[in-house]
Amino acid sequence: MLKINSFFDNSGKILRNLISDEGNPNVKTLAEQLCRSTNNNDKKPIEKNQLRKFYDNFLKIYHSQASDDVKKVQLLMLKAQAEYAEKRLKIRDFKEFISNRISLVVKQEGDNFKKNLDAFKLHFEALVGYFPK
Repeated sequence: MLKINSFFDNSGKILRNLISDEGNPNVKTLAEQLCRSTNNNDKKPIEKNQLRKFYDNFLKIYHSQASDDVKKVQLLMLKAQAEYAEKRLKIRDFKEFISNRISLVVKQEGDNFKKNLDAFKLHFEALVGYFPK
């Protein structure tokens, strides 16, 4: 569930497994995967404080009064920050998660951008909520 193709089902409703522990895979499983320790030195889990930092930065973008184009640039910068953090902290799974979700959002235009941004907010919020520790 690190990569998804859409936040929505065929009828345009947000996929329930992205915001709840229903279905398989679901956001609770994703949260557990992102915090799971591995013996791989090239891949480490993200810590809750790191996750919160990214989420808080996302919320600043989400709640800003900036235009959609400015928000897209800010989201792309958040994606770049995740790339940098992956190189420094080895949080590869989280980088794949954030990169995929931001790419889905920024490629949208108009109302679809707002709808996808809202869906990503709910998904990210659920991830933080289900994150262990």
